[in-house]
Amino acid sequence: MKTFIEKETMCEQVFKEEGPFWHLYTDGTIMENVFTSDELMKNAMTALAVETILNRKVKILTFEIMRNHIHLISAGLRDDILKLFADFKARLIRIYRSMGVVVDWNKFQASIRGIETLKALRNEIVYVNRNAYVAYPEFTPFNYPWGGGSAYFASHLILLPARRLSDIGFNKSRQLTKFREVKLLENLMFVDDVVFIPSFCRIDIGEQLFRDARNYFCLLTKNVEQFSQIAQHLSDKIFLIDEELFALATKYAADNFDNARLMMLTPEQKIQVAKELHNKYNATNQQLRRTLRLELHVLQELFPE
Repeated sequence: MKTFIEKETMCEQVFKEEGPFWHLYTDGTIMENVFTSDELMKNAMTALAVETILNRKVKILTFEIMRNHIHLISAGLRDDILKLFADFKARLIRIYRSMGVVVDWNKFQASIRGIETLKALRNEIVYVNRNAYVAYPEFTPFNYPWGGGSAYFASHLILLPARRLSDIGFNKSRQLTKFREVKLLENLMFVDDVVFIPSFCRIDIGEQLFRDARNYFCLLTKNVEQFSQIAQHLSDKIFLIDEELFALATKYAADNFDNARLMMLTPEQKIQVAKELHNKYNATNQQLRRTLRLELHVLQELFPE
């Protein structure tokens, strides 16, 4: 069994060999909801897969397609990653037009940030893989079907009946990919009509950046401070669920008021906790109302939204 230092050294070597790394994202606060059904999500993920296969200079380590924005953690040169996004967007526009779906794509614009260290890359991967889990209560980081997180350290994937396009047939392949030159995509795989994530997303490289599955899971569940810093860079409004905020509120109350029972705090103490959660962790007024049982009008006066 390898030691901690040996594992960490191997991760550092992968980081040096596979970089540079980038976090590309779009702004969901200004974009309308465009991926609003399973059918549109399938089309979007397939479009991303097609362009990733065609743009061979870019390796996607993980991604998340949300209703009104996307995240990509990628390896490659900055300009190549921006080209991948531009090609992906152009393909989406063509697909939506063919379906008769009208969307204003002008606000679907990419921002991109470099990732300079192994620690930062781990945190960015985990942040992206949590995105849908934070936004939608019906999902965990392990079962959201439109992102790479569902494939991380998921040994059950080998049991899925994934088939290569070369085995599916010419006409069916064109139908699935909405792409004519399917020979260029022969290694792309599908499970029924859903693209198989590991066939275009380099989950293997992403996993090698963590010491093991335990390291990944620990960061996924216990890395709140780092999530706060990433959210500030991305201007994300929500990045923690209610249960995580409740744990933070309880700890803050215990440390500062010697009282871990939030309902027993004075109104002034609750307001102090609310300021901590709002300023440091972007807690919304509704989250603060649920966590601290403060009146909404009080919170709206403190933090106008």
